[in-house]
Amino acid sequence: MGYTETREHPRFPLRMPALCESSAVPGYRTVGLTRNVSHGGLLLEVPETLAPGTPTNILVNSEGQNARSEAVVVWTGAGTPGQMGLKFTKWAGTDHRIWDQLMAFQAGSTPRSSLRIPIDLEIACLIPPDSRLPGRAQNISDGGLMITLPQALDPRTRVLVATPTGLTLPLMEAETEVMWTRTPTVGEDFLHGLRFTKDDIDKEFFLIGALLQEVLDQEEESPGKTSSDNGT
Repeated sequence: MGYTETREHPRFPLRMPALCESSAVPGYRTVGLTRNVSHGGLLLEVPETLAPGTPTNILVNSEGQNARSEAVVVWTGAGTPGQMGLKFTKWAGTDHRIWDQLMAFQAGSTPRSSLRIPIDLEIACLIPPDSRLPGRAQNISDGGLMITLPQALDPRTRVLVATPTGLTLPLMEAETEVMWTRTPTVGEDFLHGLRFTKDDIDKEFFLIGALLQEVLDQEEESPGKTSSDNGT
């Protein structure tokens, strides 16, 4: 990679989605998954990497709070997906507090391996051979998602989850498996925990990207919303 690193901050393994944009590369807007994170930056896997020295803008979501930072590409690595080492240069408003809280938690005794993102999004669930159920995603992480359905599915049921049309990114699908089902109270749908199957990593990657893009679109449509509103 042609880069010798002098590390200032400890790294923490963590899989979480991040939106990466660059005004230096017109039209560049992609969603990636982190491999590890630190106070000073992160290692991001993306479909298409940028050259070292390229300025970027990063958006991450921690516990339902969006945080934005300017960053610069320090190094890149080949592969599918490719890897970029990014160094934060300037946080938006007080968004650094959200990142500081996440780093403090990851440095504790019970760090997370992946982050769940709260979400309220219509999805379609296809159950082989030809059943279809409308559902809503409640949260999503690198490992799976929690959804509500009008009927209960047995554990180990295979489900093809599809994002709705009309998103900024194209329709994406991912294969999942039911891990648990909870009986609802009167008038509610059944809650299900789904995990992405191991042989479906690429589709999982793009599903997370599509859902995060929807979160971003909703934020941008909210009047008067600024990144500094996320601070405390």
